[in-house]
Amino acid sequence: MKRPAQEDRPRGPDASASGPLLERLGLRYFARLSRLHAVAQSSDAVHTLTSAEHAALRGIERAVLFKAAAAGALSACASAVLEIGLAPVYRTESGSLDWRYWIWIGAATVIVSAVEIAYLYWMSLNAVHALSRAAGLELFPKQDREEGARAVAAALARAALELPNPKDAVAGFDPLREAPRWRLVLASIFYKIKIGLTNFLVKALVRRVLGRAALRGYVPLVAVPVTAVWDMLVCRWVVREARVRVMGPSAVQEYGKELLARVPELSVAGRVAIFDAVACVAVCTRDLHPNLAEFFEFLQANLGMPTGGLGNRPAFLNRMTSLSDQERAAVLGAMELACVLDGRLLKQERKLWIAAAEACGQRADESRLKALLRAFLDGERLPQG
Repeated sequence: MKRPAQEDRPRGPDASASGPLLERLGLRYFARLSRLHAVAQSSDAVHTLTSAEHAALRGIERAVLFKAAAAGALSACASAVLEIGLAPVYRTESGSLDWRYWIWIGAATVIVSAVEIAYLYWMSLNAVHALSRAAGLELFPKQDREEGARAVAAALARAALELPNPKDAVAGFDPLREAPRWRLVLASIFYKIKIGLTNFLVKALVRRVLGRAALRGYVPLVAVPVTAVWDMLVCRWVVREARVRVMGPSAVQEYGKELLARVPELSVAGRVAIFDAVACVAVCTRDLHPNLAEFFEFLQANLGMPTGGLGNRPAFLNRMTSLSDQERAAVLGAMELACVLDGRLLKQERKLWIAAAEACGQRADESRLKALLRAFLDGERLPQG
C-alpha cells in the first residue's frame, strides 16, 4: 500500500508557490519524477524501515556518494590539466605568468564549476526522490488538494539543493530569538568559501613540502582528491538529511498521537507547556527544522493555537513545576521527540532536557535520548517512555 506524506492532515499543491526559485524548480522536478516512478509498496509506516527498505536506501546512498566523488574528481582534473597545459604557453621570460593565463583559468574554472554544481544538484534531486520512493513516501498524493500538500516535498527539495530552512518566526515563538545576527552572517560567509579555502590550503601545504620545481608544476592535481572527497562528504550530508526528512512526518503522526493519548484531559497549562517544550528545542538549535515544524503543526491541529511568548527556557522550566505528574511526563515525552526529530542531538538540547527532567524531580538519563535518536535514524520503532 502506498503511504502518503501526511495521513490525517491533507495539504494542497501550492504550498511553496512563493518559495525560492531553486526550491520551486526542485518541486517541479519532483512532480515530474513522481509521475514517472511509482512508490514502493509497503504496509508499515514510513519511519519504520524493513530489511528490504534498508537495503534499497543503502544502495541509493552508495551510488550517490560514488557519483559525487567522480564528479568532483573530473571537475578538478579538468581545471588542473588546463592549468598545467597553459602554464608553459603563458610563462614570461621572468618566470611569471601572463595576465591572459589567469583570464583563461578563471573562465574555465567558472564553466567547469557551474557544470559540476548543476550535475550535483540534478543528482541530489534524483537521489532524494529515490530515497522517498524506496521508503514508501508519496510526495504528491492524488487525493490531497488543500493548501500545504507539498510541505514535505519542499523540505526534501531544500535538502537536495542545500537551501537553508525558512527563518520566519512561527506562531508563538522565534527560533532565532537567542541567535546573534553576526554569527548567522559569519556562518553564511564561511559556507560560501569553505571548499575554495580547503583547496587553497592544501595546495599551499604541498608547495611548501615539495621542493623540486618539476613536481611543483603538478600541484593543481592536488585539488582532484580534495574536491572528490569534499563533494562526497557534502552529498553524504544531503542524503542523510533527506532520510531524516522522509521519516520525520510519519514519526510525528504516530508518536504524537500516542503521546497525547496518554493524557486525554490536558489542562491549559499542560498544553502550553507542550508547545513551549517544542519551541525551546527549536531555540536551542537556532533553526526550525521541517520535522519540528511538522510537530508544531500537529500540536496546533490537536491542541489548538498556542499562546505567544514561547521559547523562553527559564519560563518553561518554571512552568513545569506547576504541572501534574501525568502532564510532566507528556511534556518530557514531547521534548524527547522534538530533540531527535532533526536527526542530531546537540549539547544545548541535552542540557535543556536534563534541566526539564530535574525540574520534574526525575533522574536525567541521557542514554534514553541517545537510544531514541538511534532508533529514529535506523528506522526502528521508538522506545516508549
